[in-house]
Amino acid sequence: MPNGLDPVSDSRSSIDSELAARVARGDRQAETTFVRRHQRAVTLVLQTRVQPDRVHDLTQETFIVVIARMRDNGIHDPTRIGGFLRQTAINLANSERRKYQRQRTDNDNDSIEVVVDEALSPAESLEFDELVTFITQLMNELPMERDRDLLNRYLVIGEDKMALCREYGLSSEHFDRVLHRARVRLKDLLDKRRGVR
Repeated sequence: MPNGLDPVSDSRSSIDSELAARVARGDRQAETTFVRRHQRAVTLVLQTRVQPDRVHDLTQETFIVVIARMRDNGIHDPTRIGGFLRQTAINLANSERRKYQRQRTDNDNDSIEVVVDEALSPAESLEFDELVTFITQLMNELPMERDRDLLNRYLVIGEDKMALCREYGLSSEHFDRVLHRARVRLKDLLDKRRGVR
């Protein structure tokens, strides 16, 4: 029911608002709860939009972006965090498709898909662009060149994982561990910037 008449929806919004406030204060337990609470929904959104082998990574990226936003300057309306999560996942999926289209070597104009951001208002678009800029700047502050390079080339540019594995001499599993550690260091840098321990 719209207009706050649905007690279940109101309860969910209240829980999300509380979690958002705790995450903004640096509460790692709240982050874990937040991810567990919304992971299935984000995964479902992405499963219909990207290749199966990219769902896990983009789910993680969605939470990195949203939690960074919650910590940096908050979400304007924490009661709508579900919508913000969904839109962030859609934006990342759309970005993934655009990268894929740019990387294609065949040029069949009849099959080129035009990607339109679904229901993205100008304000939301600006917020998302600002957040992407912030995350990119934060990545550039990482002390290890390999971390900066891998995060940028794999997550931002969207280079092929196997090509990066070959270039760095890493197995697929080792690449995942290196990427995970780079993400942890990025999150630690974000925590440091926010004064969170």
